[in-house]
Amino acid sequence: MKVLFVVVFLLFSNFAWSQESKVQDSTLVSNLDRVPLFPGGASGWQNFLVRTMNINEAIRELDSAQYVDFGTRQTAILEFTVCEDGKICDIEILNKNKISPAFAKEALRVMKRSPRWKPGQKDNQPVRARFRQSITAILDED
Repeated sequence: MKVLFVVVFLLFSNFAWSQESKVQDSTLVSNLDRVPLFPGGASGWQNFLVRTMNINEAIRELDSAQYVDFGTRQTAILEFTVCEDGKICDIEILNKNKISPAFAKEALRVMKRSPRWKPGQKDNQPVRARFRQSITAILDED
């Protein structure tokens, strides 16, 4: 019985240790050796936007008052966290009051659908980092 207890204890201890070693640091790192990168770089980002964005709703909702307030060329400045595993979270639009609500909604929807990024690195280790990325669209029916 003691042997069974010792074996079970060792198995549990090893399991608990391996689970603890997989816990990722949740602190944000600002002085990076390498910044986060969208897969495929700038051209990958452009391709992702072309495939994913649907600005038709934003165009339909752009009335004359919003046209005067925001114009047809709008840029959403997004700030978000790229986690150690490349997932995107904590997305914010920094200039929400300078773009139409419909475009802001679409920019958030697109960013939430983003594939995993290559995470930032510090001392050759992936780390959580804040990142800014913009999305520009021309809200015109032509």
